[in-house]
Amino acid sequence: MAESPLQRPPGEEYVREAIWSRKRHHFSPVWIVPIVALIIGAVLVWQNLSQRGPAVQILFKSAAGITPGKSVVKYKDVIVGKVEDVRFSDDLGSVIVTARLTKEMRPYLSEKTLFWIVHARLSADSVEGLDTLLSGAYISMDPHKGKESVRRFKGLVNPPVITDRTPGKRFILEAQSKGSLQIGSPVYYKQLKAGTVVSYHLAPNGRTVLIDVFIQKPFSDLITDTTRFWNASGIDAHIGADGVEIRTESLTAILSGGIAFDNFEVFGPGSRVQDGHHFVLYNTIKEARKVTYTRELYFWVYFNESVRGLKAGAPVEFRGVKVGEVVNLFLVGDVKTANFKIPILIKIEPERFTITGRERNASKGMDPKVFKALVDKGLRAQLQSANLLTGSLLINLDFHPDAPKANLIKENGLYVFPSVPATIETLKNNVQSILNNLAAIPFKEIGEETRQILGDVRQKTLPGFDATLQGVNRELLPSFVKLIDQSNQTLEEIRKNYLDTNAQIHRQMLKLMNEIEETSRSIRELSNYLNRHPESLIRGR
Repeated sequence: MAESPLQRPPGEEYVREAIWSRKRHHFSPVWIVPIVALIIGAVLVWQNLSQRGPAVQILFKSAAGITPGKSVVKYKDVIVGKVEDVRFSDDLGSVIVTARLTKEMRPYLSEKTLFWIVHARLSADSVEGLDTLLSGAYISMDPHKGKESVRRFKGLVNPPVITDRTPGKRFILEAQSKGSLQIGSPVYYKQLKAGTVVSYHLAPNGRTVLIDVFIQKPFSDLITDTTRFWNASGIDAHIGADGVEIRTESLTAILSGGIAFDNFEVFGPGSRVQDGHHFVLYNTIKEARKVTYTRELYFWVYFNESVRGLKAGAPVEFRGVKVGEVVNLFLVGDVKTANFKIPILIKIEPERFTITGRERNASKGMDPKVFKALVDKGLRAQLQSANLLTGSLLINLDFHPDAPKANLIKENGLYVFPSVPATIETLKNNVQSILNNLAAIPFKEIGEETRQILGDVRQKTLPGFDATLQGVNRELLPSFVKLIDQSNQTLEEIRKNYLDTNAQIHRQMLKLMNEIEETSRSIRELSNYLNRHPESLIRGR
């Protein structure tokens, strides 16, 4: 028998619906307070998050002086962040510094942004970070906008020498060695600081060093493709005909090295260059001023005397004007004959002078006809002293008409330039010739003959000479004494009759002088009267 369904009292559904309907439409005032608090908290959290700047992580080799919660991040001496945490990396090879920056820095956190720690630092030309002695070390940044946003950076070991906002240009100098140049070494223009050495590294070929320099405006506008750079480190001393010349750019260049540049008129005005242009860094200003030539003629020169003091780079001059230089010296010996000679390779630059009367004056090669004509006229090479203090030598070219005739000879494809002995060597040869002639004089025989002659004089000539003197004394001396006595008497009479004040002639002379004086007085009176009374010449007095 099936169980009958549960019987519900009539009207129950209506009662239940009424109760639930009443509960849905009822809102208690108690819920207003937590809802408002929740809204205020959400607003505060949103404001805090919107005002909070980005957090960045910076990797340093060392975080000396950086303290969490105390150290700050600065840009142009304005605080733009604060250090929140300092911890080691997983491999303990570096220190990770977490810093919270202001929201204004958010657009400037890119791959170009730089961070470094500022400490008190003393360099050759400046003192930096003195404020850290009181406030402690801090992190400085150089913000940049970039293509992508970055939150993890690698901090610099040293502060950057320049920033991208500094107006100017970068140039690359190629040198044989770095020398005493350092990062931060100054670059000078006419002894004014114009830039700084930014970096240096080995060239790809491994033979030279590339030095990156930054030249500030307006000095960067002066640089052209003919500008010359040279190493101005230390002191450049030069001894010349005018004395000792000492040159240095500044005390900083002496201590930490330096570079100088200038535009020399000999190279022309030049044209502007772009950022990153390559230049050659010369060792000295003398090398920077040197004009390079494209035409070069090479010769061999041999000298029989010593070439001590002659070095590669020594000048080759023609009557004091430089026309080339010494390239190299060699020592060549022959095993069979045991003879040694020193071939000297010299370079002559024809563009330094002009030879008229030839059809191909611009030819790059050497004209044998011209060279032979000059050699036939006596053109020779000669060693000469370049500096008496240092003992350095040079090769001088000049005409020596009395030089022996020379033929044109070629060795290893180069002509041999004929030479003559140096002036000192010629003097040595002359002195040696004189000594040889003196050695050929028979001084021993001459001495024997001289001794014999002196003996004859002493034995024969001197006795006769003594007898002659005695005869002169007996005959001539009394007469000579008598003559002197008579001369003395005559002089005494002259003195008494003419020079003595009591002499007759003296008294007469005094009387004559008195008469002359009276006459002149009368003439003067007459002249004065005639001046006053000229009519007396007609009328009379």
